[in-house]
Amino acid sequence: MLNIDIGIALPLPYVSDFVTLSPQEHAVAFELVDGTHVAQSTALDLGVVHGFQGRRLLGRFTFEYTYDSERRTITVPGTDYDSAGGMCLVTMPENSDETCRQYGAGGGFRADELTSNTHWNYTTPLTPGLRDVFIALVRTASDRVIAQLKERDGLIVQVRKHVPELPPELHQQFMTVYRDGVFQGFHEPGRQYGPGDEVLTIESVFGGEVTFNYQEAFANVIGSTPDPHIGGLSWVQLWANQFNTWPVVCTSYQSFGFNCGNTFVGGHVVTGTVAKSMPAGSNSVYIFPICHAHNNNDGVYMLALKYLQGIWLKNYLGH
Repeated sequence: MLNIDIGIALPLPYVSDFVTLSPQEHAVAFELVDGTHVAQSTALDLGVVHGFQGRRLLGRFTFEYTYDSERRTITVPGTDYDSAGGMCLVTMPENSDETCRQYGAGGGFRADELTSNTHWNYTTPLTPGLRDVFIALVRTASDRVIAQLKERDGLIVQVRKHVPELPPELHQQFMTVYRDGVFQGFHEPGRQYGPGDEVLTIESVFGGEVTFNYQEAFANVIGSTPDPHIGGLSWVQLWANQFNTWPVVCTSYQSFGFNCGNTFVGGHVVTGTVAKSMPAGSNSVYIFPICHAHNNNDGVYMLALKYLQGIWLKNYLGH
């Protein structure tokens, strides 16, 4: 079990004729257990709804996660990831079944939830700016939960992200081809495909980001798909686009006295000390910048020394 405790507060009190919120600090606690679940925080007393018999306004934060204690891995939605499982603030007047849900990304407030609400609605002119206040609270809670998870020793944190914006020619480099459900390789511009062929985009395999621990051991994926351009340019370019930097040294630079070179690829890697083949559909394959020498040597393992963040591939070679 993982226990997450964060503090959160409004920077200033919110006051209107309809509702008043206190700027007091709230202790927000989550308990995360093995499996895929929706985490729900302790109930918070946010303020008072003057427009509904002066009832207290209660709130809970929720988000979806997957925790695998055996693999020491947890997966959570990123703060900017538009998902029904993203961080959400559920508010309700005390002793009422009227609820509103505010998400921190994407569409945010679910308008159709208001059809059964007679008294509680914070999107009207009666509560100017309150929706923005709630969005800021949700995003702050998400940022703090992710930050605390990344600070946990021994925990590998996978954060769901949208695929970075890519120019059409670069986006095309990551398109994959399947024939009757079997992986065939990367898309080749101008090539004619048959009726049983499907061309899939990077969105089908891009999970988001992963954060390793310092000195986390990792090794090559044996038989990973060859990169479509010389030197693995495309995968290392994807990594560079994601983190807004170009690798200047190997992630495992000179570990155990290994002689790293100055040419880098986006290496397909897994955690652990043994290089291995990974089954199609695996959610445990990552892209990290490594030197050609490390990429071509399956007999050694590496350590996360220079870069701790990589790209997480979901549904590896899956369909």
